Amino acid sequence: MTDPDILELAGRALEGPWDRMPGGGFSKQASVSEMTRGGSDRHFLRVKEDGLSAVVLIQPGGGAEFDRYVRIGDFLRENGVAVPGFYFVDKGGVVVMEDLGDIHLVDALEDADPPVELAFYRDCIDILYRLQTSVTRAEKETGVLGDMVFSEEVLLGETDYLAREFVVHYAGLPVPEGWDAERRTLAAELALHPLVFMHRDFQSRNIMVKDGTLRIVDFQTAHRGLGMYDVASLLKDPYHPVEPGTRKTLLMELYYRFTGDGPEPEGGFEAFNDRFVLAGIQRNMQALAAFAFLGLKKGKKEFLEFIDPGLALLEEGLAESNRFPATSGLVVTIREKITGRNK
Repeated sequence: MTDPDILELAGRALEGPWDRMPGGGFSKQASVSEMTRGGSDRHFLRVKEDGLSAVVLIQPGGGAEFDRYVRIGDFLRENGVAVPGFYFVDKGGVVVMEDLGDIHLVDALEDADPPVELAFYRDCIDILYRLQTSVTRAEKETGVLGDMVFSEEVLLGETDYLAREFVVHYAGLPVPEGWDAERRTLAAELALHPLVFMHRDFQSRNIMVKDGTLRIVDFQTAHRGLGMYDVASLLKDPYHPVEPGTRKTLLMELYYRFTGDGPEPEGGFEAFNDRFVLAGIQRNMQALAAFAFLGLKKGKKEFLEFIDPGLALLEEGLAESNRFPATSGLVVTIREKITGRNK
C-alpha cells in the first residue's frame, strides 16, 4: 500500500503547471498507482488520465541527490542523450516526468534472437561513446558534476562495501591476508584512467526501451571517472550476462570508435581489453556487495538470485587477469560455501 504522505505529495505535484507536458496535464481525479522501485529508496508513481500518463518521482525533502538528478537529467537531455523529459519539478523532492513504460533492456533481451541482442548492445555502445566524448567535453565546460569524482578513495569504498556486506555478512567469512594489498593495487591502477562522464550504474535495468529506442535512467550518481567502468557494467552485467564472443565483438567495436578519433593508444586492443578486465573485477565486486546488502538488510530477496551470475563474472575476470591470488582464493572459498544457497 502506498504511504498516504507520498500520495499527498503526488497530489500536490498534480496541481501543475503543465505547459511542458504534451496533451496538457492531470486533474485531481487522475489515477495514481505505485511502481516497482528495484534497489531504490525513492518512490515512483504512475499517473493516468484520459489516455495521458506520466511518472512521478518522489524523494521527500529533496536534498543533494535529488538536485543532482534534476541537474544531470537536464544536462544529458541538452547534450543529446535520451533520458526522460521533465514536465514539472518541485525542489521539495517531486519530479513529474515522461512515462517510459515498463520494458527495461533486460526484459527486451530475455527472448531476443542473437541479431536483435547485438543490435541493442550496439545502441548501448553508441550511448557510451557519446558519454565519453561529446558529453565529457560539455561537462568540462559546464562543471555539472561538481566534485563528483570517481577517485581512488571511492574505488576503495566499493571494496570496503564488498568486504562488509558480501564477505563478512553474507558469506560469513573473514577477509583473507593479502586482500587489502590487492584491492589497493586495483584501485590505484583504475584511478589512473582519464576522467570522462561516467554514469556509474550503466546496466540493463537502468536502460529503458520505448518505441524501440533506448532511454537512460538512474543517472543521479554520475561521476567524472573511468569510462571502462560503465563498459564493464554493461558487458559484465549479472542481470543479463553477455556471451564472451559477443562481448569481445562489442569491445573491439568500441575500441575502433575511439581509435578512429586519433592515433592508436600504446598497447593497442590488448591494453584496452586489460583495462576492461580490471574494471570488470571492480564492478562485479561492487555489484555483489549491493546484491547482498539489498537482499539481506533491505529485505529485497529477489536480488539474492543474482549473486551466482555475479560471482561467475568475477571468477571469469580474476582468471583472465591472473594477478590477484588472495582475491581469487577468497572467491573459491565463497563459492564452495554458498553453492545452492539462493536456489
